[in-house]
Amino acid sequence: MTQFPRLVFIGRPNVGKSTLFNRLLGKRKALVHNKPGVTRDRNEAKATLMIHGKNFPVILVDTGGLGGEHFKDEISQQVEISLSQADVILLLFDAHSGLTPSDSYVLERIKSTGLKNIHGKRIPIIGVVNKVDAESHESLFFDFYATGLDSLLTVSAEHGRGVEDLKKALYETVLKVGYKNPLYVEESPLLQAPKPVAIVGRPNVGKSTFINALLDEERMITSSIAGTTIDSVDSLAILNGKPYTFIDTAGIRRKDKTEQGIEVLSVVQAKKALVRADVAILLLDGSVGVTDQDEKIGGIIEKTGCSVILAVNKWDTQKDNKKFTKLKAAERIRSQMAYLKYAPLMFMSAIEKQGFDQLGHLIEDLLRDRKLKISTHELTEFLRVEAEIHNPKNAKFYLCHQTSRTPPTFTCHVNDPEKIPFSLSRHLVNAIREKWGFLGCPLRLKFSQGSGGTSRAGKSSRPGKKRRSSKKTSFSKK
Repeated sequence: MTQFPRLVFIGRPNVGKSTLFNRLLGKRKALVHNKPGVTRDRNEAKATLMIHGKNFPVILVDTGGLGGEHFKDEISQQVEISLSQADVILLLFDAHSGLTPSDSYVLERIKSTGLKNIHGKRIPIIGVVNKVDAESHESLFFDFYATGLDSLLTVSAEHGRGVEDLKKALYETVLKVGYKNPLYVEESPLLQAPKPVAIVGRPNVGKSTFINALLDEERMITSSIAGTTIDSVDSLAILNGKPYTFIDTAGIRRKDKTEQGIEVLSVVQAKKALVRADVAILLLDGSVGVTDQDEKIGGIIEKTGCSVILAVNKWDTQKDNKKFTKLKAAERIRSQMAYLKYAPLMFMSAIEKQGFDQLGHLIEDLLRDRKLKISTHELTEFLRVEAEIHNPKNAKFYLCHQTSRTPPTFTCHVNDPEKIPFSLSRHLVNAIREKWGFLGCPLRLKFSQGSGGTSRAGKSSRPGKKRRSSKKTSFSKK
């Protein structure tokens, strides 16, 4: 088999599915909150478990709680899809609540699927009694024999107790379902580290619909209700033979519009997604145009150093507006978001699945330019010549070198950093782009005082600070 075993977490709300997901993954990825119903979409991640000192690669799939109050039918549909693709089911229970009618309902739902996946293979169930935090709690385990499950284990997902035994049980179960040697996996694109791509934007611009169109399946729950997506959710996808992790994030609203509690945490998760992403796709709403909040989100992306693509979604809403062409829309966007003029711009309709053809190639181009490394000699000679074109204070350039690639950062040692006006810094950045490209990449240009081999930290100048506009551009039909 070339695909990794898929381990699906199932259970009623608030039994600790996301906590166990994070524990096995080895990092805090899924949003965890004591309020039920935080997880709504399927959250997938490739994980490597250590078994007998060897790597055991798997796909972990976290799901929303069955029987909750919000988006009941939509979550149920996502769980059904997850079950159809599962190799092993981890059915979670809360030891302190005992076996509840809701647990029995979930178990019956699972059994009603026939316990066979889309490949016709039987799906084994491992019952996981969670929140057994100490040996004195082991007696709580006996209630769950009534489930009739052959495999029952106790764990504390929060504290890690019993997790090693669970890993071994998973390994043995995977062997039984037909994976001859799960510690060795044939060549697969997913063996490469998938490049993270964050999908960001205001609420209700179509981020989840974008993911569904990209994967050609109902992967994310979509709704006209702003705030449907709470957690940042990863989806693994192969584009042009290369693996990517597309991160669907919660809509980022203005601070004065953001409610306390979970919504604040979801915005924090969205910003964290940008930090770990190599590329961000900023979705704009083609039916309303660019707003102040779009500009602010663009600024957040630039600050993190993430490469960026501007994607105008819902372009289908303009099909009857013949006079309003893509060229005119691009001019408006470039005018208002001039600080992101280096970002490629694309038009699409997620709901109609149009405009995605070149996305994989475009992401590859951004990642390629993100890795560019310019030699010190070439950069120094080039910037010395360019500085003479606009150097009102006669600053002297001694040595220029690239100090980072994420994002591309350049440091110039000059006689006096105070002699570098913003206009000169901007000219040099534009010159670097014109010569080497750096498509979609924010560039950092810093200046330090020094001569020859000696230097001391000076000031840093980054282009693009004078950019905000309070005006709103409307894509109205005229």
